Amino acid sequence: MLKPGDILNGRYKIIAKIGQGGFGQTYKANDLGQPKHPLCVVKEIIPPLSQNPGVFREIEHRFAREAKSLAKLGEHPQIPQLFDYFQQQGKFYLIQEYIDGHDLSQEIAPGKPTWSEAKILQLLEDVLNILQFVHQQDMIHRDLKPSNLRRRTEDGKIVLLDFGAVKEITSLVIEPEETSMNFTQAIGTPGYMPPEQHSGNPQFNSDLYSLGMISIQALTGVHPRTLPSDPNTGSIIWHYSTADQNLVEVSVGLEQLLNKMVHYHFRERFVSATEALDALHRLSKRPSKPLKLPSYSRQQPTTPVLKKRWVVLGLTAVAVVFGMGQLAFLLRDKTCTDEIGDNLSCGEEILYRGLSSPEKEQGIRAFAKGNYQQAVTWFERAREKLKSDPETLIYLNNARLLASGSPYYTIAVTVPLGNPSDGGDSGREILRGVAQIQTQINQNQAIKGSGLRVVLADDSNNATRAQQLAEKLGNKPDILGIVGHYTSGITRVALPIYEKYRLVLISPTSTAQTLAQDSTVFFRTVPQDQVMAQALAQYLYQTAKLEKVAIFYNPNSNYSSSLRDQFLLSFDGLGGLVVRQFDISQSFFDAQAMINEAAKRGATGLILFPDARESPYSFSNGLNVLRANQNNYQIAGGDSFYTSDILQERKAAENMIVGITWHELSSGSIDFSRTVEEFWGGNISWRTAMAADATQVLTVALEHQSSLGWIKSLEAIFNPKIKRELLLNTLRDPNFKTKGATGEISFKPSGDRAQTVAELVKVVPSSCSPYGYLFIPVEYKNAELAGLKCD
Repeated sequence: MLKPGDILNGRYKIIAKIGQGGFGQTYKANDLGQPKHPLCVVKEIIPPLSQNPGVFREIEHRFAREAKSLAKLGEHPQIPQLFDYFQQQGKFYLIQEYIDGHDLSQEIAPGKPTWSEAKILQLLEDVLNILQFVHQQDMIHRDLKPSNLRRRTEDGKIVLLDFGAVKEITSLVIEPEETSMNFTQAIGTPGYMPPEQHSGNPQFNSDLYSLGMISIQALTGVHPRTLPSDPNTGSIIWHYSTADQNLVEVSVGLEQLLNKMVHYHFRERFVSATEALDALHRLSKRPSKPLKLPSYSRQQPTTPVLKKRWVVLGLTAVAVVFGMGQLAFLLRDKTCTDEIGDNLSCGEEILYRGLSSPEKEQGIRAFAKGNYQQAVTWFERAREKLKSDPETLIYLNNARLLASGSPYYTIAVTVPLGNPSDGGDSGREILRGVAQIQTQINQNQAIKGSGLRVVLADDSNNATRAQQLAEKLGNKPDILGIVGHYTSGITRVALPIYEKYRLVLISPTSTAQTLAQDSTVFFRTVPQDQVMAQALAQYLYQTAKLEKVAIFYNPNSNYSSSLRDQFLLSFDGLGGLVVRQFDISQSFFDAQAMINEAAKRGATGLILFPDARESPYSFSNGLNVLRANQNNYQIAGGDSFYTSDILQERKAAENMIVGITWHELSSGSIDFSRTVEEFWGGNISWRTAMAADATQVLTVALEHQSSLGWIKSLEAIFNPKIKRELLLNTLRDPNFKTKGATGEISFKPSGDRAQTVAELVKVVPSSCSPYGYLFIPVEYKNAELAGLKCD
């Protein structure tokens, strides 16, 4: 490997390595043989090792031939010039023009704005003109992708880089006994590479397919590797809408042009770049489909702004006597809900029926009647009996605030709390994190002398109910922020309502990759799916040495399809291969038959990404795969599988790998781990830690809000819009940060968590668990070595 300062061939001084691939390294260098030592690019090509002298001679011949072709191609103003080529110490070198600019991978990537139709048309014009010249030289690029298209700083033009012919030199296949050599191996990148190229039979219009896929990615924001295909024709389906993706506004002409470019069968595509250019020019003369602009209605504030000077002066006097926190409390609406049975409660009804006691029932009755001190007594007794129940602790904290007359701020938590099959147990895990932080806040009145009241909302993991609850919470002016929802799909449908009311939503568990796009009120303490997918892919490929896997997922779930997409891209990037993908959401699902099919394709690992019980069959079908596998193949799963259901599978789940975000044995916050036993009498999950972080974020932001000048604070008391905007602005401040259960917390402009938080755990036998098995971090061999001791 070349190092900075090395001088190659007595002329080219290496500055730095700028790239690496399967064929070798790429370096930036100075050409010492030219005046002013201009920049150039050095491509170092390392051929495969072989004992057959004929192989090396064939590589030498091929290299010289391809170099001459590249020199000819360099005559085009949008292809780098080839300055020199040579062989040295068994390696081959190309010296090319350095193009100042940036790759389109910086413009076309998740989280980047999608391109307009006019910009797509310009891209097609630029690249098709280059391909027309390339194909006239009887060459096929074979590796068009965003990183091989560079936007030149000088004029904004696209420059075509890295022809596949160079990579082919190192893809030489030696047949048995090294009697023949095959140069027709597939060169390209999954997602951009057409079917005929994958089988080693590239055509000139194979490059058109790749350019079409790049254009579709820029237009939709979806990586082509993750797009669905028509099972009957094999063609890519890209112009569609889901709960996770709006329908792209595109003219009929451009849609037809792109569909022809990416047709599955190369005979159905444009024959040449010239033909595609002609079609593009005809299209550009047509009027584009008019853009549909959404209509907006101005939301009227639910509380009128007080304008009369005497009111302000009077309230100022009250503020001086009582203090701003007490004034806020006096003016606050103390009612939590509109009626019993509305799926909202701060102490007047039980939402989680999984745990109850006569003492808790008595506390509920007292609270509903306004007998808060009596409610405190009953909830304290219930807490002694139901130490693991977070609902009881939240109601106890709320009752203490009201009984003592202490000032407080109000937030809500909206999660599934009913049937465990709807995610009720996961909802309870989230409540534990909220309850733990609320207790610590209220014990010290830590928000500048005020406490924290928590309103509970049971969304039952149901989209319609979640939207109804979002409307109710948005219309309650004292509620300043929300922790929730549990799943990405439910979060997505509720987000527009929170946006309308400018009500901050912080999710501890919704991980879908694109969830934060187009929302200004959404934040999450849990990292998006890309983080976990990369961790799983790296472990399986590099540590478990799995090269071929099959994926089981629900294509109709935001969470499941997002995690699958990101894993697919990560595993591809490492060199792994996903040999088969199965829809796990079907009612008629034969787990054993699917495993057999995966085995026929060479899979040695099974990846399970069921949704978090959003659909009726996905999760149970995932369990069926686990049972049918019987430890024959390595199994890995997403965080929806971090449940007691997996532990109850016992031997069938042993050594299963699950990706989560936090585990108490590897916590970044020792203090938080130490309080687990005190609060809940046992282990807690990553959902609890992330919910604690979400609650911590809200309380720190509220503390900042309460530190504002008295004029601004007074305005905020009487105008819920101002109160919520102040909180939102605090969280949007790029300097905002705090420390939580899982370490430092800050946010990107998108609202995504800035820190990478990921943990891989496995299932092992343990007498510490009522199920006989538990999850521990993968670095530990067994539960004993992890330091777990049972009472």
